[in-house]
Amino acid sequence: MFLKELSLTGFRNYEEERSFSFSDGINLILGPNASGKTNLLEAIVLLSTGRSFRASKISQMINYQSPVAHIGGLIEQGQEQQKLASALSRGEINGKKTPLRQFSLDGIKRSQAKFIGCLLTVLFAPQDLDIVTDSPSFRRRFLDDVLDQADQDYYRARRSYQKGLRSRNKVLEQIRSGQTTPKALFFWDRLLLDNGQEISQKRRKLIEFINCQESAAGYEISYQPNIISPQKLADQQAVEVAAGQTLSGPHRDDFLVFANNQDLAIFGSRGEQRLSVLWLKLAQLRFLEQAANRRPVLLLDDIFSELDREHKKLVVASFIDHQTLVTSAERVSLDYQANIILLGE
Repeated sequence: MFLKELSLTGFRNYEEERSFSFSDGINLILGPNASGKTNLLEAIVLLSTGRSFRASKISQMINYQSPVAHIGGLIEQGQEQQKLASALSRGEINGKKTPLRQFSLDGIKRSQAKFIGCLLTVLFAPQDLDIVTDSPSFRRRFLDDVLDQADQDYYRARRSYQKGLRSRNKVLEQIRSGQTTPKALFFWDRLLLDNGQEISQKRRKLIEFINCQESAAGYEISYQPNIISPQKLADQQAVEVAAGQTLSGPHRDDFLVFANNQDLAIFGSRGEQRLSVLWLKLAQLRFLEQAANRRPVLLLDDIFSELDREHKKLVVASFIDHQTLVTSAERVSLDYQANIILLGE
């Protein structure tokens, strides 16, 4: 599978329609800062996962002079082609309410759950270099990014869990203020228990898969699940009511990355931490490929500025058999022929 074409209209700095054609090998996207390189990759990730890896609000992705943003892609798998499209709005166009985002496959509207996974991607960006050292939310996001694309049941369970979590927290606040009783928690407790168990099981299997991947440095993930159970919910009820939030469950999961039994977040050098993230991304690549029997598209967002020459070669050699889109502010030596795309000219 590879992304053959991409079109953007009203997306970020692409106010007017702009189309791009890609080869099925290495594509080097060159341009100065603020020319739209990362925006281009963000649009591709949106077609893959249905969400941005940068924006917290959909409106942030829409050009300030445009009422709506359109992203279209053409993917090719063997002799078959599929057209993917997404439309983003601020919720209103010409006084009429509109969905914040819509998805379609070959012109037929699809829900986000049925849209995700049509295009598989693995993104490696500068912020990913901090997965092992930053907050647990970064690490949970990594697990979700992998499993959402590979497993629709996981995506549905995660979305249902998130909605249930928000509702349960509101009920906890209402109990605290005397507006309702603890009996109102029963439905939301069951929803969190059922979906939370599925999320934890699938995350554990993914981590087991990652730990089976070879690593010369002896990398290993230590999963730290925050188990939710009926007994735990009962024991914590008074504390949760006082806090107004749910204190246990997969929304508080974490994992640590070790090399030779040393926690890299504490004892690892910057170089060791970077290589461990590369190991994680390679594992993500193999997991998606095995789960879908298709090769994901690799998106490398200006990561070579963070790596020395030896590590650059390691990255390129690892990803050479896949369609790869590389962004850079200046030409980089990849030791392989690349399709050049120039921005900002």
